[in-house]
Amino acid sequence: MIKSSKRVKSTSAPVIVIVDDDEMVTQSLGTYFELETDYDILTFQSPVKALEHLKSHSLDLIIADFLMPEMNGLELLMAVKKIYPEVPRIILTGYADKENAIKAINEIGLFQYIEKPWDNEDLKIIVRNALNTKSLEVLLAQKVGELNRALKDREALFKRESILTRELELAREVQRKLMPESLPEIKGLSIVCQYCPAIEIGGDFYDIIPLVEDRIAILLADVTGHGIQAALSTALMKFAFQSFRDTDSSPAKILAGMNSILRLGLPQDMFVAAAVLAASESSGDLTFANAGLPYPYLIRREGGTFEKLASNGLLLGFADETIYQPSDEVDIILESNDKLILLTDGVTESANESGEQYSDKRLISKLRDISQKSCREIVADLAAEATGFCSEDYKDDITLIGIEIE
Repeated sequence: MIKSSKRVKSTSAPVIVIVDDDEMVTQSLGTYFELETDYDILTFQSPVKALEHLKSHSLDLIIADFLMPEMNGLELLMAVKKIYPEVPRIILTGYADKENAIKAINEIGLFQYIEKPWDNEDLKIIVRNALNTKSLEVLLAQKVGELNRALKDREALFKRESILTRELELAREVQRKLMPESLPEIKGLSIVCQYCPAIEIGGDFYDIIPLVEDRIAILLADVTGHGIQAALSTALMKFAFQSFRDTDSSPAKILAGMNSILRLGLPQDMFVAAAVLAASESSGDLTFANAGLPYPYLIRREGGTFEKLASNGLLLGFADETIYQPSDEVDIILESNDKLILLTDGVTESANESGEQYSDKRLISKLRDISQKSCREIVADLAAEATGFCSEDYKDDITLIGIEIE
């Protein structure tokens, strides 16, 4: 069954598809959204018919039940993802199916799972947020495309203009002086870093500042691009980060504040992926917030197990303070010999002569092999593995930071 809104709506109104074998559910949701929103609503009781319709008709968001005949909700959403990878996907699930729904968030990239019975107002907010996120992702893709074109033009210019060699050398010296000369020695807390710039001037940056009450904040960041603009952006980033020195700011607040500064000062089409970790000098309590960097890895002493810390937010400098939202903060308690490894995407995206990337899969395999080593050894091994994979001819900076409770 296909049901469209009866009200006259804009041709640009978002199209919401609802699939549930229970007609009462589709009627209830369809009627609610028609009365409360300007969305165009299509409802189906058959996932097979829904999928057949979507092969020739676009949509902006899909809501599907988990348990349905012919095809379950996860299978349907996986098929929709292949056709429309950018479309947010929401699944309705009973309590008994909650574990499978959570697992599917990573496997098929669900935007949200919602337990039955749901609250209509909450569902409306989730749908609105999903559509807003989709709009931002489309805008980001456009910005990235523009950035890639600008980078290609600039790299071609650099190759033709040998006169820039001296300027690059001077800028590299400026950037080197912006990095910490040495990492602080903190009783009970080991911090190590491995920084491998790809060319004379890299886009990666790290820094450490003191906060109040014997806490410190560690910044790891990756400026899009390389060269002189990256060096200048590094200087601005250091200023933005250092402005929170000796404050009681949380990682998320630091990222939001840095975004406001970088938004005004970054060159056009340049952004920053960054993460901030706050650590106590007197305990193993850590707080982490992310803005576009790869998920860090937490390695537990017991059994050498490890996990990704899923926290992420928008890149810095992309959106102004009225739109920018810091990521959710993750609280971590490190026990003795536990390790936390932060990294930039140069590690997993380093490529060999065939264009094959080092990848998350290889990184995870390597971590399993070396998880019992010290934090310093792990960081050194991972850096050597990534740079060696591409025969030292890597195109992006490679930076890793390790934190360990001794």
